[in-house]
Amino acid sequence: MDTLIPLRTMKTPGILLLALLLLPLSAPARGGDGLREQARFHSPAARQGACADGRYFYAIDNRRIMQYTLQGDSAGQWQARGEEQEAIFHLNSATPVGHLLYCAHSNYPRLPMTSSVEIFDTRTMAHAGSISLGIRHGSLTWLTPQGDKWYAFFAHYENKAQEPGKDVSWSQLVEFDRDWRELRSWTLPQELVEKVRPHSLSGGVLADSLFYCTGHDAAECYVLRLPRLGSSLEWVGTLPLPFHGQAFGIDPEGNFWGIERKTQEVIRATRP
Repeated sequence: MDTLIPLRTMKTPGILLLALLLLPLSAPARGGDGLREQARFHSPAARQGACADGRYFYAIDNRRIMQYTLQGDSAGQWQARGEEQEAIFHLNSATPVGHLLYCAHSNYPRLPMTSSVEIFDTRTMAHAGSISLGIRHGSLTWLTPQGDKWYAFFAHYENKAQEPGKDVSWSQLVEFDRDWRELRSWTLPQELVEKVRPHSLSGGVLADSLFYCTGHDAAECYVLRLPRLGSSLEWVGTLPLPFHGQAFGIDPEGNFWGIERKTQEVIRATRP
């Protein structure tokens, strides 16, 4: 599948409503202009992903998070130092929840794969907590909340970080409760596995019961939903993006925040 899905945004307090147009969800939608770039900001930390909480935006690197005002002025940062440089190895993405940033972290490209959720206080940019997920499903690349649950994505690769006997098709989305007990999980549809290999999904946000996901390099967003039957996610369309892959975020106003890794820039985009 390589169809396009248009996106409509509606601004409501703390909620982003995303509606599919033209065709019902049971069929892939076609057409749409995708998102348009609004602003671009240079950041030396724009290497793994970006996100925003309505007051600040954040650029994420392996061992560093840089905080900026929405106008692009530096507002704070966290940098791994001393023992933290061994404990924090590869931050993949960040998700704002209140005054906290929940960051997906892994030991990529080391084996066996281990993962954790690292938490930072956006008021001080100090490290505020850690949830170890150990050796479990793969390499944690992104997480997104809904009510009292978390959805976390664990990637598998076909490169230097490939686990013996496993490939990209072993990647999966896992649902956890508030105490990080596993509830359910789903694999990627085979068509999407073929699309993103040798990598997997680098970013993801849940909005209005749909998962908006990015790969490693392509300038497009894959729209997925939970299946009514079976254990594989449904791929319902693709949204063009003005940035190439990696982790991204959607702020309360409906803006997408992503990165251009080659130029180390954070990009804010919205639907025209």
